[in-house]
Amino acid sequence: MKLHSMNLLASVLGALVMALFSTLGDWIWAHYVPDGSVVWGVLQGALIFLVLGTVLAGSIGTPLAAKRLIPALPVAGLLLAGSFYPLAWVVGYLTALLMTWMTMWIATAFLNDWARGRRESARRIALRGTLAAWASGLAFWAISDVWTSPPPEGPDYPWNFACWAFAFLPGFLALLLGQRRDAHLAAS
Repeated sequence: MKLHSMNLLASVLGALVMALFSTLGDWIWAHYVPDGSVVWGVLQGALIFLVLGTVLAGSIGTPLAAKRLIPALPVAGLLLAGSFYPLAWVVGYLTALLMTWMTMWIATAFLNDWARGRRESARRIALRGTLAAWASGLAFWAISDVWTSPPPEGPDYPWNFACWAFAFLPGFLALLLGQRRDAHLAAS
């Protein structure tokens, strides 16, 4: 299978896996978490980033990537989720959501390059991360009413799943489609 097709498949599968875990998070919020729970919000950020690290490590397919990404991304998730709450107080809920969502993709671009053992230029990584941030940020904003104006009868989980997948896919596409599998990575 061509690398481009493999990266496209990894992007779609990554978006679907992230959508599944994010929808599970929505269900937990709706059934077990009191409104405004900062502790659960920060914990959920770390857990989502753990899944993101696992998905990206799987797309790279090397032990080095797993060894680096799986512990590093939850730390980034804790930091970003923790920054959301004071940021929301200053700029508002939706703006803070978008800012932390977009920052997630830029940080993930740099961590992904580090996990691959590559040394792309910071400019190229920032460009890929910024493209992921804007494309995914626009998708996230387009479906944000799922969280900002939920239906009175409660979440529609199949719809939430579709919205999450739609929001995650552009980020994965921007990060993964331009990547090449290096010979030294394939041998790791």
